[in-house]
Amino acid sequence: MEKKNVKLGTGLDGIRFGMTRQEMKMQIGEPSEVEEFTPEDEEDGKSEAWHYDELELSATFDELDDWRLTSLAVSSPEYLFEGIDLIGLSQEEVLQQVELMELGELELDSVADENEVEQEVGSIAEVSLNLWFEEGLLTEIQWGPFWDEDEEAYIWPEK
Repeated sequence: MEKKNVKLGTGLDGIRFGMTRQEMKMQIGEPSEVEEFTPEDEEDGKSEAWHYDELELSATFDELDDWRLTSLAVSSPEYLFEGIDLIGLSQEEVLQQVELMELGELELDSVADENEVEQEVGSIAEVSLNLWFEEGLLTEIQWGPFWDEDEEAYIWPEK
């Protein structure tokens, strides 16, 4: 697989935030699995997570946004972040790289999943980015379109 580049606020190569589910299928085909989520607060609307196992890629579509693509997550070293191999690096190495990129303030939070796996997530709200660490190594990059605080709405990338 040719390395693909994560594009903050935009997407991933031919995949752009704001695409419809149909456009996604035309771009990369049918997902391996589709998970549906109904939040506790039904006003938040439903979401679908599409998993492409062979690509180590997940895409989320939200009902409140007319089922448009609102989030991507990748977990393979075949994905570059701003041209750099980050997946698999230590938390310290990743944080150094992110600091050099001057993306904004990174907040680290500890989370434990149902299997009691200790994870940390580093979030940079300014660029809609989450970096997931397991046992001190970066295992997943998750990002979405930029957010307009004043309008309280996504800033969709140009098509």
